[in-house]
Amino acid sequence: MAADIRVHLYALCWNEARLLPFFFQNYDPAVDRYFIFDNGSTDGSLDLLRNHPKVTLGEFKVHGPSFVQAAQEFYNRCWKPSRGHADWVIICNIDEHLYHPDLRRYLASRSPRISLIVPRGFDMVSETFPSPNRPLRQQVVMGRRDKLLDKPQLFRPDRIRETNFEPGRHTADTGWRVRRLRTGEVKLLHYKFLGLDYYVSRLRELRQGLERYDIARGWGFQYLWDEQRKQEEFHKVQKEAILIP
Repeated sequence: MAADIRVHLYALCWNEARLLPFFFQNYDPAVDRYFIFDNGSTDGSLDLLRNHPKVTLGEFKVHGPSFVQAAQEFYNRCWKPSRGHADWVIICNIDEHLYHPDLRRYLASRSPRISLIVPRGFDMVSETFPSPNRPLRQQVVMGRRDKLLDKPQLFRPDRIRETNFEPGRHTADTGWRVRRLRTGEVKLLHYKFLGLDYYVSRLRELRQGLERYDIARGWGFQYLWDEQRKQEEFHKVQKEAILIP
């Protein structure tokens, strides 16, 4: 690979067979090793993961009354084995693409004083689900700016003591000594609104993963919307989307 660095990526997966080919298209040029933990997929995701030469496949199980808290705890510790083995770590969901035209070279050229990169986030939207033959970045070009997606999930593992992610990983309390770079050069493109049918069915599917404590705390509240509310949200994002260069 170009650029003399090592990049590791950590993610959870659950029934992501339709998105995994796009996920690998985006990250393969930058990532040396994927550590993906599956939460009981039944849609063919496991075959895709097992057949990818860079993937180390693990298992994720929820023990307790909250999926969100279990995921939070997982993400706060999963990356630590990369200390001493990777220059950069990416933590993301399968539908979150950290995008730069040459992400690997970009990371290699960052000052060693920069420990964490905060991307600029967008909810990407399309009329229908994209063709499997081309990268999502080439097909889905409209998106809505969403500051909640400016997630601190790209960092040097040897320079971070603890991430202390909040639920959803929208913020991380890494301490005042950690130097962050907030930049639009790296974008976080969130591919959830890939056609109304996909969006509605995916929310319905994710609803099954919520535990009683998640519902009581309002975590994953959008998964509980009725069909009309889901449609309204999709069309709102469509209306507010702009061309993302």
